[in-house]
Amino acid sequence: MPELHVRPPQRPLCKFDASWKEDDARFGGGLVIEKEDGSTIFGSFASNRVLSPLHAEFSTLLWAMKSSLLLGHDSMAFKSDCQQLVRLIEEEEEWPSLMAEFDEFLDLSSKFVFCSISYVSRLQNIRTDCLVKVRSFEAFVFPMYTLRSQLG
Repeated sequence: MPELHVRPPQRPLCKFDASWKEDDARFGGGLVIEKEDGSTIFGSFASNRVLSPLHAEFSTLLWAMKSSLLLGHDSMAFKSDCQQLVRLIEEEEEWPSLMAEFDEFLDLSSKFVFCSISYVSRLQNIRTDCLVKVRSFEAFVFPMYTLRSQLG
């Protein structure tokens, strides 16, 4: 019988998500950072409205990158359920309305020893999705909390 090799999850990892509605004056973003030691950091924010859902996702990624660096992480695997954003970054597509965000992304990513972005399904991003939809519009800034896993 062939031996199966299961690749352990890449840690630390940061799942992020944005919530944007056409008729709202603000959009929200959230993150869930899963650290190597099993602890989890949750955070969310709300900000003034941006042009589109893609702008909201990109702004949330930039906020997640800044937050990761501020928390002392120089390596991070970012995970998003927005395929369009992941494709835009991986293929370096040119979107004139996102040039400033892309430039900031390049600057921030250069500050990491390791930095990646990949797609995860919405089902794999449920905690972040719930966090941003429930918390982000209550205040402009929601503090980050660290929780230690109770698992063995």
